[in-house]
Amino acid sequence: MEDMFDINKFDSYKEDNRREVKKANNGLPASLWESYSAFANCYGGVIILGVAEKADGSWYTTGLRAKDKEKLLKAFWDTVNNHKKVNINLPILP
Repeated sequence: MEDMFDINKFDSYKEDNRREVKKANNGLPASLWESYSAFANCYGGVIILGVAEKADGSWYTTGLRAKDKEKLLKAFWDTVNNHKKVNINLPILP
C-alpha cells in the first residue's frame, strides 16, 4: 500500500478519497468530522490541519499557532472519545 502522506511529496499531493486538508485557524473545523466519518466508513485516510487547497487543487500551508497546538489536540481527542459525538475512536497517529 502506498504511503498516504509523505512530507517530501507535499507539493505533488491534491485532495482525494484518502487525503483531506483543513485550515484550522480558529480551532477544529466542523468539516473535519465529515471527513473523519467518510474515512471511517471507507479505507481510512489522512486529515492534515494547517493546510488549505488552492483553486487548482494544489496545497499551501496556513500554519497553526504553537499556542493552539495543545488546544487543538485536546479538542480532537475529547471529541473522538465522546461516544455521543463519535461512535468509535479510530485514529492512528504516526
